[in-house]
Amino acid sequence: MGEPPKQKDTSTDAGTGADDFVIAPPITPAPQLPAVPPMPMGAPSPVRPSSPRRTGLIVLAAALALLLVASLGAGVWMFMASKKAVRAGKGRSVSWSLPYTRSGLEHPRMIRGLWFTDEAVVKALPDRVVGLDPKRGRQLWEAPTPGSGSVMCQASTDATGNVAVLARGSGDECHTFYAVDLTSGRTLWEHSLDPDEWAPDDTPRIARSGDVVVVSAKGRLTTAFRVSDGEQLWKDGDKGLYEGAEDKDTCRGQGHTGGKQLVRIRRCLVGSADTASYAEAVDPATGRAKWRHRLGEHGMNGQVLATSPIVVDDPDRPYASMRLTVLGDDGTVRTRLEGDAERRYALSGGDGSAPASDVQVKGDKLVMTLDAEEDDSGDDNNRMAAWSLTTGKRLWEKRATGYLQTFHLVASESDDVLAYVAGNIHDAATLVRFDADTGARTAVRRYRPTPAKAWIGSDPYPVTHGRTLYLSAGYVTEEPGTGIKSRQKSLIALPAS
Repeated sequence: MGEPPKQKDTSTDAGTGADDFVIAPPITPAPQLPAVPPMPMGAPSPVRPSSPRRTGLIVLAAALALLLVASLGAGVWMFMASKKAVRAGKGRSVSWSLPYTRSGLEHPRMIRGLWFTDEAVVKALPDRVVGLDPKRGRQLWEAPTPGSGSVMCQASTDATGNVAVLARGSGDECHTFYAVDLTSGRTLWEHSLDPDEWAPDDTPRIARSGDVVVVSAKGRLTTAFRVSDGEQLWKDGDKGLYEGAEDKDTCRGQGHTGGKQLVRIRRCLVGSADTASYAEAVDPATGRAKWRHRLGEHGMNGQVLATSPIVVDDPDRPYASMRLTVLGDDGTVRTRLEGDAERRYALSGGDGSAPASDVQVKGDKLVMTLDAEEDDSGDDNNRMAAWSLTTGKRLWEKRATGYLQTFHLVASESDDVLAYVAGNIHDAATLVRFDADTGARTAVRRYRPTPAKAWIGSDPYPVTHGRTLYLSAGYVTEEPGTGIKSRQKSLIALPAS
């Protein structure tokens, strides 16, 4: 067990936000009344006999004044200075950012880790995990990445029970996994994986489903641990794990994906050279398949995009567009989604160990960001599309507009389909809501263009929690020969309503 980490209170830019990032909705100008010429000082007020016309004007002026007061009282937005909150009629939200600090160690991988507890926003960084006050961004605690010369190289997206699982190592050697209590920063357990002659995965993967986490790394044996106490449950190659496969002795789990269900892509040698690929729903406690669905001829390139329900990309030819297949609770094909889907890989994020961040299931609909069409002459805009999971029909498709503007699906616990639209430092960013049935778009909030002193990167991972939109940095590299600009941020918090 690790010792409680030392607390520190120096790492955030409280208020880099409101003045820099947020722009309040425009205020409707009040009706203009006719100008009245000023009276000379000391001049007596003229007294004129009353008339029906004059009385009517007085009544009208009074009514307009009351209307103006009521309008201002109900609709005024207070846009406060830097380090202050942005107020709306409904309450208060704050804006702040967490600077990116160099770890001094090479880490060419993407670290998405962002979690929430009752008291803190927790962010994974290459050299540490930090707990932050959600209102001001003040650092509450810090947990340095353990091990001399070690850097964090992967983090779980799931933090059920306020426990996150992370991977650490040096360079390509990243095969030590550990669990952190997100309420205190205390390290709960740590394990290194055993070497394996045939390890299909070349990057660290952390697939979590409930209290079980399945981890894998380059040249290491895929292993499952219980998250709560670190006990090893099973590992790839255990006797009986692939019972029923054509050649169970030559089967390996190519990759596990966590979520509400644990799903595995498994490859087996059939005969001397041929391979067969399967998608399997896995019992997390034992690693054994509940059912298996054989993928197509090119299933070796298959991916699991969602786990509730299970949606897999099962391409019908090499390097082809995606072929999206929805599987039922027994592994049979429920439906195939119509049309080719050109996935926006550069903006999809993740490593396949968790449901894809560019795919969301909302009720009976699947929503996904897609690449621009080949004949599209737009400025690198992407598209958003939705399908019915029951019929497989594509319901709608919308294209981002504006210079370099792209949709980034927002992770949210609500039933809304939210997207953060941004792409360059000159134009305003927008939080938008899509109607899941029709694709009708509504602007929720506008933000100022990214200023020169703050940058979250071209591939932010947006998450809403409460009434705040969090933008987590995507790919930040410290490989030799690369530089990190001083304006790079690890996390930015903005009002979401």
